[in-house]
Amino acid sequence: MKKIVILFYFLFLSILVNAQYQFPDCSPAWDASNAPYRQGDKVSHNGLNYTAKWYTNAAPGDSSWQNEGACGDGGLGPDYAGKQRIIGYLPTWIPDYDITNNFNPEVVTNINVSFLMFKRNNNDYNSNDFGSIAFDDFQLHKVDSVLTDCKVLEKSKAKNVKVSVALGGATDFAFLWLMTKYHNNDQKLEEIADLLVNYVNERQLDGIDLDLECWWADPSIAGTSDQGGRVRGSKWGDQDQGPHPAAIGMTNLSRKLRQKMPNKLITAAVFGTSWYGNNYDADVAEYLDWIGLMTYDFTGSWDDSPIGPHSSLYKVPLNTYTGQSADNPIYSAQDALEYWLGIAPATWNHDGGFGIKKAKLVIGVPMYGYDFSEGKPNGGNGAKFVPYRNIIEEAPNAATSYDAKDPNGLGGHVTLNGTNIYFDTPKQAGEKIKYTKDYGHQGVIIWELTQDVDYNSSSSILRAINEAAGNSDPINSAPKVTWVAPTSGEVIEQETLSEITLTATATDSDGSVTSFRFVYMGEEISATKSGAEYSANFTPSAFGEVEVSAVAVDNENATSTSVLSFTVKRKSNDPDPNTPPVIASVKPANGSEIEKASLSSITLKATVTDDKSVETVQFYVDNMLVTPVTQGINDTYEAVWTPGNFGSFTLKVVATDGDGGTTTSTSTFSVKEEAAGNICDNITPWEVRVYAVAGSEVKYNGAIYKNKWYASRSERPGSSDVWDYVQSCTGGDVTYCGSKEWMPSKVYNTGDKVYYNESIFRARWWTRSNTPESSNVWEFISACTESRANNAMHNLAYPTLVKDEITISMEMKRKSNVTIELYNLSGQLIRVFVKENNFKGVKALQSDVSDLERGIYIYKIKVNGQAVTKKLILTK
Repeated sequence: MKKIVILFYFLFLSILVNAQYQFPDCSPAWDASNAPYRQGDKVSHNGLNYTAKWYTNAAPGDSSWQNEGACGDGGLGPDYAGKQRIIGYLPTWIPDYDITNNFNPEVVTNINVSFLMFKRNNNDYNSNDFGSIAFDDFQLHKVDSVLTDCKVLEKSKAKNVKVSVALGGATDFAFLWLMTKYHNNDQKLEEIADLLVNYVNERQLDGIDLDLECWWADPSIAGTSDQGGRVRGSKWGDQDQGPHPAAIGMTNLSRKLRQKMPNKLITAAVFGTSWYGNNYDADVAEYLDWIGLMTYDFTGSWDDSPIGPHSSLYKVPLNTYTGQSADNPIYSAQDALEYWLGIAPATWNHDGGFGIKKAKLVIGVPMYGYDFSEGKPNGGNGAKFVPYRNIIEEAPNAATSYDAKDPNGLGGHVTLNGTNIYFDTPKQAGEKIKYTKDYGHQGVIIWELTQDVDYNSSSSILRAINEAAGNSDPINSAPKVTWVAPTSGEVIEQETLSEITLTATATDSDGSVTSFRFVYMGEEISATKSGAEYSANFTPSAFGEVEVSAVAVDNENATSTSVLSFTVKRKSNDPDPNTPPVIASVKPANGSEIEKASLSSITLKATVTDDKSVETVQFYVDNMLVTPVTQGINDTYEAVWTPGNFGSFTLKVVATDGDGGTTTSTSTFSVKEEAAGNICDNITPWEVRVYAVAGSEVKYNGAIYKNKWYASRSERPGSSDVWDYVQSCTGGDVTYCGSKEWMPSKVYNTGDKVYYNESIFRARWWTRSNTPESSNVWEFISACTESRANNAMHNLAYPTLVKDEITISMEMKRKSNVTIELYNLSGQLIRVFVKENNFKGVKALQSDVSDLERGIYIYKIKVNGQAVTKKLILTK
């Protein structure tokens, strides 16, 4: 019996130690009336023990006192009493993740849709109007689309999952600028608060998450600089510099938000350690429901990073991993918690941390790893970023393959096929939420939800978190819908509009399909079930493209939708059939190749005739209708089209006569970027694909662009804020009449002058993409007859009056393709004087022309695809 009692006692003690932070007893409280204190005297103050270094009248916190760490309860406050929060960030920019059908809100308690951002007006951070108290239209549209079009808000409310919008993020420099500029401007902060509150209330959201970041330099934004390393006291007693002005702005904004939204969630995500963490203001905690510590990227995100785990829960002993040292440590969630709790060992730039109550804090779980065998693409800083689902795809056993150097057996490490990837395993993710429960914190934040594997997989991080949190109820999977007939893109011919049979299958992996329907033009079509297959007949309302949806609902009310497009074409069996139109002389011709220096307009042309009358002529490029179509003389029809990228295209001309007869002509052509022999030679052309890593340089439309963050397939350089214009492929922006050529992707501010269409224009106010001549943003200044080729001719010396020999001097500061040809007045090519590709430097060329007859000739001078003509008089 005695042994049992002792065993129970030790078990109880073990539970007690693991259930809360343990600190030594507090020394007698510091009392100003007892001053002076002498060397060695011990006191406590604000939950910390101190020892006097020497004779002192100062209060603890002064350099005359040695901080001995927390005492008593450490001033950490009571444990968080609610259910552990599982807070998932859901980004708007992952193109290969079907949010509508794949995302299930039940896997978390809270969702933060990322990111709503402020409007940025220019690329000069030091300008007076860098940011506006308005949302970026593009980001606003994407966030709203995820909330409504993808039904995230509707589904979440049905499951009682709270939805907030995350504001800011790693590229919203306008947020940082606004908080810095207006940190103590009550009127402006009131405007910003009203903007945010109105958005939250209008969308019926549950709150807002403030992600104030961007504490670093962005080479594409002038005036930005790294603002890390702020001193907030130190182990030597240095003076606290106080929070960054932007953080003061965030605190003041949070106060206003709390006043205006007393019952909404107001939260923040912050850096876990002191390099950037010191910028924040601890007072903000008073107005926040939680502070999310981004306890990831402790390695991997910079070139001199140690090679090891980037998101360890427990402290990482020194000299465990390559590159790790006291000056270059590998931090952990424990280190970050101690810093924000204010109980960390004092360092060179802080004296213990912030003193936030433990019930306010959550820690981070990353759904990605870093592969140290590769650097970031295109020379980016740090190691290669790898989503967790990609890790599992390449190494199916990765979820249970642990880092041999981790004494806790929690961290993931994969070296398959030469990789060297560190990541969080499901076991470590589960341990993290248990840790927050044991030590009185609120829970975890997850970056980000689209990177996990299927929830019902044993490798799922979200499933491990939920099970560790005690959420044992199974999470329902949505049904799966697959079309059988018609097939996508199929063409069905009918003499008259008649019934078409629709067939699709619907299955549910963890339940049953309780209802199924087809939907055409908003009207439901009842389906007949046979096993897992559903079928129905319907008659389309018109010939042409038809779009039908198949919708399945399971026993847990989860819905999946699959959309099918096909074409219904008229078929004629008339014994005296109508003769359809004849299409001829299509341009660009089949197989033709068009070289262009930039992506400018191309005229599509065809001759169409009919024995009676032509009703309509339509031009399609890659199945996209081009409008308007104009009719010219001799039965010609034209449409103007501008390619979105260089490459191959399919041109389809569809002509219909008055009796419904239709003829289609299909051809292919290509648009090639004219070889410029310039700095773009070694730059990879932009492709329709995902650019997952910021800083990727591409060439597009005669210019170099760099993505600021993740760029989806649909986000093209020159038309999306994701891509920043760097410079033209010719090595800079060419000037005409003293002004640079207008670029549609560049931002222009009030007073900027540009060259466009042989004219000089001046911007009346901030603008981008508004074309001079067609927008009142631009003010006409003067005509300018210089052309690109004339500008390039400034580097050429060629004679206009010669006798027997011609000498041509060239100086090209940028790589250029140069051709100089001589023609007679009849247009016949007589001689090629110069043909140089990728020429840069100085060269003089001589050519004997004594064999030519005296008279007048014409030079044709071409530089990088731009041509001018000059007259030459040959004397004898």
